[in-house]
Order: sequence, then C-alpha cells, then structure tokens
Amino acid sequence: MDELSITRWPSLLPDVPETGALRKVAARLARNPLTNLSDEARKAAAALQVEPERAALLVTEQPNGVTLLSEVAVPGGSLYVIECQAWTRMLFPLYQPRIAALSLAVPPPKLLDDQNLDGPLAQARCEFESPKDLADLVRETVVNTLRVPKADYSDSIMQRGVSEPLLVIMVRVTFADDSPSRVLPVVVDGISRLSSAAKTRTGKTETGAADSVVADLLRDPNSLRRAIRDEITAYNAGYHRGLTDQVVRVGQAATVPVRLVVGARTGNTLEVNP
Repeated sequence: MDELSITRWPSLLPDVPETGALRKVAARLARNPLTNLSDEARKAAAALQVEPERAALLVTEQPNGVTLLSEVAVPGGSLYVIECQAWTRMLFPLYQPRIAALSLAVPPPKLLDDQNLDGPLAQARCEFESPKDLADLVRETVVNTLRVPKADYSDSIMQRGVSEPLLVIMVRVTFADDSPSRVLPVVVDGISRLSSAAKTRTGKTETGAADSVVADLLRDPNSLRRAIRDEITAYNAGYHRGLTDQVVRVGQAATVPVRLVVGARTGNTLEVNP
C-alpha cells in the first residue's frame, strides 16, 4: 500500500442483508411484467444485492407505467437491467474471450437461452460433465485472465476500487453426472475486473486468487453468506482501528457495481459461443 497512491479511500461496509429484505427483491422481480427469470434465478439475483431496498425499488412496477429498469438494445429486441452493487464473492466467470486462444483443460461451455413452461427467460443455461469440471474451468479462467498482458487491474482496484459496472446474467448450470443443478450469477463482461478484484481482496498470487474464487463457488449459499458476513464484520472492526493493507484490500474489492440482466424481450439471445 505504501507504493500506491490511494485516490478513493474505502468506507465502512454494510452488513450482508437479512433474508427478509432479499425475499422482497425476489417477490418484486416476480411481479414486474418486464422481468422474466426463473424462481431460482430471482432468488440468486436477490442474494447478491448489497442494497436490497434500492434493488427492490428499481424492479417495482410503477403505477404510471414508467419503468425504473434500464433498457439495453440488442439485435432483435431489448434486455432490461438493474444497476446495483453486488457482493464480489457471489459473482463468477465462465467464458473469457481474452483467453480463447489458450488450450484449457475444460473447454468453455456454450451458453444457450433458457426457458420454462411460460416461454423464454432472461437467463442462460449450460452443462458440464461434473461440478469438478465447473470448478476447474473457473480456476483456469481466473488464473489465465490475470496473466493476460494488461488484464490485471489489481493495483488500480487497490487505489480506487472498481468503478466500471460488470455485466451479469443468471446462468442455470446442469451436470451430466446428475449432480444437482444450480443457478449462478455469471459475469459476461468484466471478467478481468472480477478476477483482479479477487486478487486485490485476498492479496494472493494469480493461483491463490483463483483458489479463493473456486472455494466460494463450491460453498452452499448459506455458507457463502456467512463467510462474507464474517469478512465484513472483521473489516469494519479493523476499519475503526486504522487502514492497514488488508483493510484497504477488502474495502476496495468487497463490492462491485453491476448491470444485472433481469428481463429480455422478443428475439433476444443470450448465446455466447466459445
């Protein structure tokens, strides 16, 4: 830290929200006609919220017909997103175009449009052979992203945090070995920022940062919430004692701004081809 000029100092962090506040976000996502996520995806989208009250307001259908969702034009239709703060440790990478030329042990899966009985959803789906393959790909993605020239932003994040939002979609991951499926918040634009934030927060090497991301990936949601809550409690206590290197690392990288896709309309595709 002594060698870096901190241009935006971190502040105290809020506690991980209670489940009641998160349920409110999920419920309002379900009621808004412009959003179309599965029930599991709505819960996962709510869980990553740092400020659930703000997120709940953004996804509430307004009586005058004006929407607080941001509309993003894409070929054939629109995506609807909310701009919010997310817990960095609840976000994960899959496909990284910047390392597409590398020969990875686990090939990136094709992200396809997901749907249910009501029709297309504003989320994607993909399949792995096993949870181990998912973990191995995430580990390789983080390590190799950080090794791409000029893709390691950890010093910049240490100085001022993450300022540019990450684009996040919900992805339903299934496994050929019949392991339970799960829905993950996946970063599709901003993987370098996400990987660098992990390196900043942990203060570890590329491999160590990747291992920390995988450790969070393999936790069940309640365990991950507890781990983040413990980290925030320790951070806030340390913040009052003085800004050490580790306090600044956590403060600058514990949360990131995201543009979270919650709705899609007519002819949209979320396909990403490796």
